Amino acid sequence: MWIDDHILERHDRPLVIDVWVPRETVVVCGSSNDPAVECNLPACLSDGVPVLKRYGGGGTVVLYPGCVIVSLGMWVTEHFHNDRYFRLLNSAVNSCLHAGFAFDAILGEAGISDLVAGDMKFGGTSLFRSRNYLLYQASLIIDCDRPMISKYLAHPSREPGYRRGRAHGSFLTGLAEIGRGISVASVEACLLRGLAGHVLGHFGEQAFGPQPNQFSALQARIERSRLELRK
Repeated sequence: MWIDDHILERHDRPLVIDVWVPRETVVVCGSSNDPAVECNLPACLSDGVPVLKRYGGGGTVVLYPGCVIVSLGMWVTEHFHNDRYFRLLNSAVNSCLHAGFAFDAILGEAGISDLVAGDMKFGGTSLFRSRNYLLYQASLIIDCDRPMISKYLAHPSREPGYRRGRAHGSFLTGLAEIGRGISVASVEACLLRGLAGHVLGHFGEQAFGPQPNQFSALQARIERSRLELRK
């Protein structure tokens, strides 16, 4: 739950962004994922790799020191329209990366909310919603450790059409493979320096001030999610 709570506890601010690098390897499942289906649990158990769940949806991912994680909480004008907010947030991440680095391909979005270069995925995202509040998370692969990812993750039970049945090794890429001068540290610094401006620039009037009258409903939503994840 740590991946969610450090943002949610600051819900009284209009926009909170954390950009961080995992210190160890961990598998994180979406709220509706079954770890027994999406993960290689014996391998995780044997290697002491924790398997966690987040409040938001999306697929199962491996976080490790070769990744950069974006955790973002903000208030928005609409209760729904997750597809719009995915598109705005993913565009903000991609535009921030394009502003900081030169890539051999245009960064874009595919499937429901994957971050891609061409037809190769370099980032997975998720959303958790409570009325006008959203929690967005993106895990960006910088140094793609294909053998490790393939070891701990099964082929997903659901996949976007553009994947075309490809195994992890031929579907995933890392930003260091498609750009120049890119490292975990440089991507982390780029996003810390510029992402908030790109988010606000993309959202415009869609960004909203904190709604104190919704704080109790948000807390209740979080508590329900905690109970559901314990089942």
